Amino acid sequence: MVMLVKVLFNNESNIKKDVTNLLVTAFPKKERPPVDYFFMSLKRKENTLIAYYEKDIFIGFSYITIYKDICYIFFLAVKKEYRQKGYGTEIIEYLKEAYQDKVLLLCYEEVDQKYDDYNNRLKRENFYKKRGFKDNNLKTNEYGVIFQTAYIGKRKVSFLEYQEIFKLGFGKGSEKYLKEEK
Repeated sequence: MVMLVKVLFNNESNIKKDVTNLLVTAFPKKERPPVDYFFMSLKRKENTLIAYYEKDIFIGFSYITIYKDICYIFFLAVKKEYRQKGYGTEIIEYLKEAYQDKVLLLCYEEVDQKYDDYNNRLKRENFYKKRGFKDNNLKTNEYGVIFQTAYIGKRKVSFLEYQEIFKLGFGKGSEKYLKEEK
């Protein structure tokens, strides 16, 4: 499996269209920003969108934010028809290599049997654990959704650092929608 990596520059229309379609189908509305805001946030130098293609076929994307020694994976998605074919693993391996000097951090929906989609949440958590992510022992409430954080690297990430990352990704003022869950 060989992937070409393209970084979104100047709102390339084909990449923007591919990413938009996947963003709105892969993430529930309450877990993603409005599409226009999502692309507008890429004007900040800390934010990068990477679209992944195999030959000319769009496979998925990652949206990352760099803060100090942390690379936060805000969004990672693979198109439904390409899931469970090794692409998600390949994307994570690419990010691990590209940002090997940084702590890789991500979050996923809280895994608890109280949720109807518990099995999907557990599957997602296990996917990340199998790729080397460890529990960061930090849960957040973002816009009313509870997330767990996981990391690969030399250290855990604090809630204060997470707040700064959140502001870089979603803009000043967004931190009022972020709380630490105890």
